[in-house]
Amino acid sequence: MADIIYCEWLKLKRSKITLIWVLGSFIVPFLVTVNDIRIALSNPAAVLSLGGIYEDTVMFLMLLFGPLVMAVVATFLVSREYTEKTIKTVFAVPIGRRQFLAGKFIMLFILVLLFMVLSWLDIVVISLLCGLFMHVLPVSPLAAVYILLQMIKGGILLFATLTPFVYLALRTKGILAPVFIIAAVSLLNVVLSGSRVAGFYPWTAVYLLLTGRMAQSGCPVWLGILIIFSVCGFGIGASLIRFQKEDIG
Repeated sequence: MADIIYCEWLKLKRSKITLIWVLGSFIVPFLVTVNDIRIALSNPAAVLSLGGIYEDTVMFLMLLFGPLVMAVVATFLVSREYTEKTIKTVFAVPIGRRQFLAGKFIMLFILVLLFMVLSWLDIVVISLLCGLFMHVLPVSPLAAVYILLQMIKGGILLFATLTPFVYLALRTKGILAPVFIIAAVSLLNVVLSGSRVAGFYPWTAVYLLLTGRMAQSGCPVWLGILIIFSVCGFGIGASLIRFQKEDIG
């Protein structure tokens, strides 16, 4: 399994998707900080803080930008084997279909966590840099560690909602349809985020769980967790069944 994951990493290093993935982790914290600086400069009572930048960043990451970027990465991991016609070459070596697909999911999980950790690093670095030029509440190590743990938790929840897009990539053997659907899903995230049904919609529920607002949506926490991981189980299970029936030869 370690060899499979290493091979996936080598393939990603030679791909432009890696640049999109890395830049995507920095864009949201940067843009959020620029907006927060604008507000702080126009309102003397407003003070920049690590917590404030984190709260604004995690909203856009979990509801809009994170699902978009990481769904593209998820579909790319699978669809490239078909578009580049390497799927037959892979199975020329003794590797099972379950192992192959498990390597894809594990690689996706690692990439999602790294995406969130890089976003956390950007938040901390930007907060420290802003403190050199304007008044920013001091960044305490305890707060930074807490936010890191929250970002990792967010990564786990985000991964759980991405698995259906791996299935879509296997089903369509391309990236266009899954990207179109994740765009619609992300748009619904924005529309439903403040509604009473947000907790029952898995892609919005991940944000509510991460920020502790699930109860306010009217959805019990246990039910929100069940919905999210049911989606995860469906994505993995459907992908395995589909790939086992795939005619590769």
